[in-house]
Amino acid sequence: MSICTVRNFMLITLLSFITVGCSVVPEDLKTADLLMETSPDSALYILQHLSPRFLKSASNRAYYGLLLVRALDKNILPLKPDTLLDFSLNYYMLHSENEPLGNCYLYKARMYKYSLHYEKAMSWYLKGLDIARILKNDVLSGRIYLDLGDIYTIQNDYEPARRKYRMAYVCFRKAGFQPQSFYALLNIGRTYSASKDYTKSQRYYRKLLPLAKDSLQQGALLQEVGLGYYNAQMYDSAKSYLKQAIHYPFLGYNRAVRYKYLAELYFDVDRPDSAFYYAKRTFNYNPEIRTRRDCYRILSNCVYLKNDLKAFNFYMMRYLQCSDTIRTIDAQTKSSLLESFHTVKNEAVISRKILITIILIFTIVLFAGVLFYFHRHHLHKEEKHQLVQSHLNQKAASRKEVIHKHGDTLHRMMDEARSKQSLMRKKASLAEKERMDRILYDEFLHLNELDFFYHEMDILLNNLTSKLRTRYPALTTKEISWCCLYLLRVPSTDIYLLLDYKVGSLIKMKQRLAQKIGVEGVALIYDFLNELLLE
Repeated sequence: MSICTVRNFMLITLLSFITVGCSVVPEDLKTADLLMETSPDSALYILQHLSPRFLKSASNRAYYGLLLVRALDKNILPLKPDTLLDFSLNYYMLHSENEPLGNCYLYKARMYKYSLHYEKAMSWYLKGLDIARILKNDVLSGRIYLDLGDIYTIQNDYEPARRKYRMAYVCFRKAGFQPQSFYALLNIGRTYSASKDYTKSQRYYRKLLPLAKDSLQQGALLQEVGLGYYNAQMYDSAKSYLKQAIHYPFLGYNRAVRYKYLAELYFDVDRPDSAFYYAKRTFNYNPEIRTRRDCYRILSNCVYLKNDLKAFNFYMMRYLQCSDTIRTIDAQTKSSLLESFHTVKNEAVISRKILITIILIFTIVLFAGVLFYFHRHHLHKEEKHQLVQSHLNQKAASRKEVIHKHGDTLHRMMDEARSKQSLMRKKASLAEKERMDRILYDEFLHLNELDFFYHEMDILLNNLTSKLRTRYPALTTKEISWCCLYLLRVPSTDIYLLLDYKVGSLIKMKQRLAQKIGVEGVALIYDFLNELLLE
């Protein structure tokens, strides 16, 4: 028995004595909730050994149902019975408790996703996403975006899948969820591999290598690198990575996928016995239906080569059954289309509400204005001016403080990273040091992926890059990047390196930038950028 297991057992035993002594059932639910992220097996143990007869209130039963389905999902178990989740969902909907309701929508959607009913799953995901946006709940948003990216990838909609994974990464990174943010980036690499852009996928995986923090993440990364090499028909490299990945821990279908691709690989290199062995082993790890279909195809081919017609007929029948099921799944409406319909519907509802609100406000304001115009006109005008000025000053100070904090964080991260490389840097040449600095900045800012960099800068700098590109189309990518780096207070020496400028050329670039944005002199660029931040 491991130390972790003993510790969890002692914790559960202690909690059991406490709850028996005071008979406060909600404390058991709260304890399970607290253990959910760190020890989901312990949380599930508490919930499964909690007698439902003690859950007297509807709120406790709703809380219990949501916790149980969360624990089952964390432990990769079937989300059953769904009647408990339906009770929770109806309760939170009736009482307008949006935070737990959004999570109910998430797990209701996952029930359908796991059963491959993507059209029904999309309906619940989109409802959950609406609530997550209202609450500005990054964790819930990230989980939904991650699942949507999975569905889009399955349906071969790779570009929207990448967008969802990037949104998930941003949400998880803001929430401080490292494992989830890692898997979001890993899945982006998977979309490149699935779309046969193997060069980009392998380059993406290499960049992720230092971000893999534990054996689960390392195993998942080795698996994807191996699959990329297999798809590129680089069989020796693929076999090396996939065999390494087998010995790493796994989540969900990953172990089955690793065995299946080894079976594919060995069949492709004319080793049917090994292919048969790995294809059979795949079924020990609960493969999903597409993996099962591919394994039945491999098994059929292997026994056919041995002229075993009985076994061939058996495996071929299984293969055809899986193929029929997959055709039914693939015939479902594209999820991206369902999301577009949902967005249009929401926009129509919002527009109608806005119109009604505007009419109502206009009527009230007009009536009030007629009554109080002469009495309050001058005083109101002065007060409004003062309030607007105060608000602008506060907003400017707040925005500058946030940007300065991010700039300080970036400087600190760079200093820490450089400190860790101090031994290497002492021996490195100037060119090598510059290369190391480029790599660090790419890791922290992703300057080598402009769309991703601009997306993060828009979040931080109030859509600055979008405003610049829309209003001043003559600006170059380097000029826009310089504006972002300048506001983040990146040292000029580093800007020379990142944008490949010399001192003289950078000065000329600033002069051209000032002309393009219509300010008189380089010194006024900073004021211009600050005004854009406040819009």
